[in-house]
Amino acid sequence: MSGKVHKLIILRHGESQWNHENKFCGWIDIPLSEKGKSEAANAGKLIKQFGLDPDIIYTSKLTRSIESGLIILQYLNKLWINHIKTWRLNERHYGQYQGRDKHEVFKSLNSDKEQFQYIRRNYHGLPPLIEGKDPSIDERYSDIVNKDILPRGESLELVMKRLIPYFVSEIVHHQLIQLDKTVLIVTHGSIVRSLIKYLSNVSDDDISNINVPTGVPLVFEIDDNAELVRDYYYLDPELAQRGMEKVKNEGLKKEPHVNL
Repeated sequence: MSGKVHKLIILRHGESQWNHENKFCGWIDIPLSEKGKSEAANAGKLIKQFGLDPDIIYTSKLTRSIESGLIILQYLNKLWINHIKTWRLNERHYGQYQGRDKHEVFKSLNSDKEQFQYIRRNYHGLPPLIEGKDPSIDERYSDIVNKDILPRGESLELVMKRLIPYFVSEIVHHQLIQLDKTVLIVTHGSIVRSLIKYLSNVSDDDISNINVPTGVPLVFEIDDNAELVRDYYYLDPELAQRGMEKVKNEGLKKEPHVNL
């Protein structure tokens, strides 16, 4: 270990309305459910309980990420800290599956669990790409001159190609180490999996077994050489485990929708 220990807090946003309805969200802008708002408030409570004090927050350009972050900051009485929104932290783009019920997609693949989980969880699994106009690309991306860099469907491998260079240069080396800030990232499941893979050197095969719960903060402790001091940890391991089991089995059976 070299020098100071820098703390990076990362979490997947609270449950969205489409998480609740078991649909692929991707880049479609879906708000939090009432449960998701409670999960975000609980995440703020956990961050405060563990004495963590973020100096800057990063979110995606999607409402469920932004809203979760603001709920957390409000709980911490830190709405004033710098808030950077970037599409690099957007959820994985699920191509033609965006907006579709996960179980319906599973059935469209002849209920082939291996193929379904390959697309959902394998490092190389790629959904069918959007053709023509992508309804999830709107004015929030108007500052991006070259729209060709925006995805029309992604594997986790493609997510990491647009995420990791930004994460390493802007967040780890600049904010976390050079400026010695405690960084809070409120993002999406595939982004959290990508960051776990990168920071913990998880293999391409093993990343398929990593599932991420909504609304439970995890912490990475990083030294001045951008290396982990210890394994990452969830602030509420039992709650995280329950959430991971739920995510693991999404789409394999039809879930009843109960209005919350």
